[in-house]
Amino acid sequence: MKISNSGYITKGIVLLISGILIGFFPSVITWIFYIIGGIVIVSSVFTLIGFSGDGSGGGIGLAGIIIGAIIMLIPKILTVGIAIVGGAIFTIYGISMLVKALRSDKSKNTRIIAIVFSILLTAFGIFMLVSPFKGGVFVRILTGVAMIVLALYNFYIAHVINERNKNSVSDTIDI
Repeated sequence: MKISNSGYITKGIVLLISGILIGFFPSVITWIFYIIGGIVIVSSVFTLIGFSGDGSGGGIGLAGIIIGAIIMLIPKILTVGIAIVGGAIFTIYGISMLVKALRSDKSKNTRIIAIVFSILLTAFGIFMLVSPFKGGVFVRILTGVAMIVLALYNFYIAHVINERNKNSVSDTIDI
């Protein structure tokens, strides 16, 4: 029986393009948000001007302008927000690992490795908290690389399915 590999190929293409854009060309995504936010603001201004006579569109127009501005700020919010949230998670997890390692009754070598790893994880978390823009860049690049790796995995799965389909015996019988 033949299996379709088109879903894996589609996911691979989407993940590859997204990973490249997110990891290495974030300005493209930033400009997309700027364009969308600008369109919302301009259309809201026209709504505000068009309805200025009876007063019913004023609130809608002002809300649209605020929403457009928020859309334009999303790239900056994500850059700082991801780093702060990630930094907090890494710091808390590193500290909890350090406490567990210090209280552990495992062998000395295992405890030392756990302590060193937890200190490094805590230091990385603090770095992301103190310098969120640099941490955000690191997280963005790491996310892009992970998406590219997932794309390659999907392409590999599609290749394996294609090879199995070539070697499979058809279910139809020729009479």
